[in-house]
Amino acid sequence: MNHWNFAKAINENETFCIEGLNIWNYHWECTNKKVEVQGPYEGQVYYFKEYCIRDGDKSVKFVAGEYSNGKVGIYVKDHLSEGNI
Repeated sequence: MNHWNFAKAINENETFCIEGLNIWNYHWECTNKKVEVQGPYEGQVYYFKEYCIRDGDKSVKFVAGEYSNGKVGIYVKDHLSEGNI
């Protein structure tokens, strides 16, 4: 089973690519799954939603949600290497 790992805390609309796709350039389809993730700073538990973006036949899933400080936390599957994010 794959786990969701913290990738980065970004500002809204800040360029962030997963497998070559900038997440802000696509419609985020909610998969209706809430995922428990751990915040990168204090280890606080969050329940963020899983999303999917599509470009032709390619689809990418990720977990995202807003931290209290206005940053968006992005989480990716553990099979994604740093070069694929």
